[in-house]
Amino acid sequence: MKGQEVFARLKPYYNNQQYRFEVPFEDYDGIRAFLDGRGYGLVVVDALDAFVVVVTKYTAHPENMFKASVIQRSVDDYSCFLLTDQVAVEQAVHEGATRLTDTDLENPF
Repeated sequence: MKGQEVFARLKPYYNNQQYRFEVPFEDYDGIRAFLDGRGYGLVVVDALDAFVVVVTKYTAHPENMFKASVIQRSVDDYSCFLLTDQVAVEQAVHEGATRLTDTDLENPF
């Protein structure tokens, strides 16, 4: 029931095209307080580069890449993935992906 209550409260902020919640600045404190009271926490990420990994298009991808990605974009001959957390980034790099910060590519997000 807790998960259903939380999703119902957040549903107006869900962007189903991007598969993410987008909370406007003016609603952020209220949503943060609501989630804190239910055992959830928010982490503000303002430096996305640290969460982006890159693989060459049309090659084998690390196993966790699609499950752990928030969004994917193509740039030239590369696929760029914005991942959910640093654990996912570390796993993807361990399995052959490259951190965006270790390339000459611009962040496509």
